[in-house]
Amino acid sequence: MKIKLFFLILLCILILLPALTGCSSSDDGNSSAPDDYPYDPSGPSVPETGGPTHHSSVFDNALSAFPPVTVMATTSAGTLTWAELFVFLHRTVSNIMYSYGESFDWNEGEETGESLADFVLEYATDEALSFLAYAYGFNALGFSLGSDDLNFFIEDINEFAEMYGGKEELEKSLRESGGFYDLEVFEKLYKIEYSIGILINELYGDDANAFPDERAAEYAEEHGYMMAMHILRLKIEGDDTPLEESEDLLVQLNNHRDSGDLLEVFIDLMNEFSEDPGSLQSYPDGYLFQFTDMVEPFSIATAALETGQMSDIVETVYGYHIILRIPIDYDTIPIGFSNAGIFRTLRQAAALADFDTMMLDWIEALKPEFTPEYKSIDLAVIFKLD
Repeated sequence: MKIKLFFLILLCILILLPALTGCSSSDDGNSSAPDDYPYDPSGPSVPETGGPTHHSSVFDNALSAFPPVTVMATTSAGTLTWAELFVFLHRTVSNIMYSYGESFDWNEGEETGESLADFVLEYATDEALSFLAYAYGFNALGFSLGSDDLNFFIEDINEFAEMYGGKEELEKSLRESGGFYDLEVFEKLYKIEYSIGILINELYGDDANAFPDERAAEYAEEHGYMMAMHILRLKIEGDDTPLEESEDLLVQLNNHRDSGDLLEVFIDLMNEFSEDPGSLQSYPDGYLFQFTDMVEPFSIATAALETGQMSDIVETVYGYHIILRIPIDYDTIPIGFSNAGIFRTLRQAAALADFDTMMLDWIEALKPEFTPEYKSIDLAVIFKLD
């Protein structure tokens, strides 16, 4: 049975299979350009030119700039060849051309010490080295694919080939759409990416269910997460009725403030009287949020409570709230995530952060040494537009 992955970055092969999967590069979770940089190598979700221009001859010529086996860097996890680096250069340059056509200058920005060409090369190199870092991490953890996983991997490759009418046609498509010199390069990189999901599930379990509460709690505290339920009575201009209703509800709740049934009574009254239908429908077990996710008075009041404590009446622009701070459920999706369309629980986010920390250690351990061939790369020459 194939393992279910929980990280959005792994739901489709965004770096390696854009042509096969149709996934958007804007959702790949990779780093993007600084806000003040004129070009974003990851590409906008909607192209500004009205359509892509692939310049296939430009990419064919660029690929032939070096023999494919030319070593660009040596690392503690092995070598980085031109054929491998080109995959990531192809992706980065394609997205710039997709967005801006020929209306860009490789030398732009050089007066600040880093031209567009310098930035793109560094960006693509970092992505390529990240794959070597994963390979380093696999070895450091003593991880390797089992026989069943290897069989699934082979099945995937065969299915791709079948989709395209054979391995020759697949290889042709991969070269044209993804910059892969040949199928061997694709299989090497895809095998690394395929292994990442297997490793993540071995480390943290399906849906990160093996990631311990204690470490999820550390992540929640570090990032300022709180969880609370509330009863809201909406404001009515010129009418004090909502405030009076909140006062009546508070009287009822105060009778249970120090008893063991406060949560049960609060939930009953919330379901009956709260005028926040979005909360009741989408967050029936309470909001999991960071301070800036909510209106300030709500966040301030919640932060002032201990877990299990209830507020008095809190006024916001929306109305009158009675807030009950509750223990964090680490398997809840934070409101900031759901608002952004990210369906990742807090436990999954904590596990992902843990994996990212390991990844940074692996990158640091690579200690790449770049060859004279790499240092001779001139993107303005290699990707020369007619």
